[in-house]
Amino acid sequence: MGLRPMTVATLLTANIAYGFTDMDRLASSVRHQLQIHGWGALSYVMFPSLRGSPAKLSATKRTAYVLKHRNLGPTLEMIEQARADVVVLNEVIYELHRAELESALVQIGFQGIAWGVSTHYPGTSISTLVASKEPGTAIRCVMPQRPSMGGGAGMAGLRLLRTSRTIFGVHLTYRSPALFERQLDYIAQVAADEYARGREVIIGGDWNDSVSAIVKNPKFRSLNLVPASLTENATCPTFFPHFLRKPLDHIFIPCHWRGITSNTIAFGSDHLALAVEVRPGSSAQVAKPVSAGAAMLDDQGD
Repeated sequence: MGLRPMTVATLLTANIAYGFTDMDRLASSVRHQLQIHGWGALSYVMFPSLRGSPAKLSATKRTAYVLKHRNLGPTLEMIEQARADVVVLNEVIYELHRAELESALVQIGFQGIAWGVSTHYPGTSISTLVASKEPGTAIRCVMPQRPSMGGGAGMAGLRLLRTSRTIFGVHLTYRSPALFERQLDYIAQVAADEYARGREVIIGGDWNDSVSAIVKNPKFRSLNLVPASLTENATCPTFFPHFLRKPLDHIFIPCHWRGITSNTIAFGSDHLALAVEVRPGSSAQVAKPVSAGAAMLDDQGD
């Protein structure tokens, strides 16, 4: 992403739903989720406080199922057609998708790639990827998680080398308010650290909540980031009518940047991808956060 002042770039975030086919259909989505999370997935959806354990599902069977049903073609086609300069992908299976994804992204023109590997499932880690067409170096992120369904799937950071910009990709918890706030605190802290380096920050991903819920967090609000989308887009689940979908996927940009266009893209996932065109402002306008926040949090769950 060779972003210079007054140029336009496309940022894209997508939850690829493990790279499975037909995740945009309710029956297929339920079947695939059960094979990833086990029967605890149903109890979690109906009774989230029970937090069904994934440990009862055989890692060998889960891996075999992913290998049998994975189909990254629609995701890669969508990225290429969107002409994205920066991509954040969530629910990526690190051990099983890495080689294919990295090879394909390099062919498309991406030069910087970073991973945020989750602590979810041995042998099939549900993780986050950030990629940019500008070279970059990976930033180690240890966002608080808990290794079960709804715990979030990690955080990845990429410090770009040609411009003073840093990209973070995130996947936050679902239905766990205490952990959600701890994750936002951590995100705010690592972003503030980048501000301290004189860098601009972009954060995109599957936040599993609305913009209003995110910016209620005072440490995140202090970053002076704004949504890049012109309107808040309902992105999930795609197999429900629009009025039942929720706005879960967002991209935040510096407040002195300008969002130009935004649109959602169907690509077979239970999430719509979100693509935004932005016009960066002058680096001289970099807005410092109001407060750097507390010391960096540990990586224990709630």
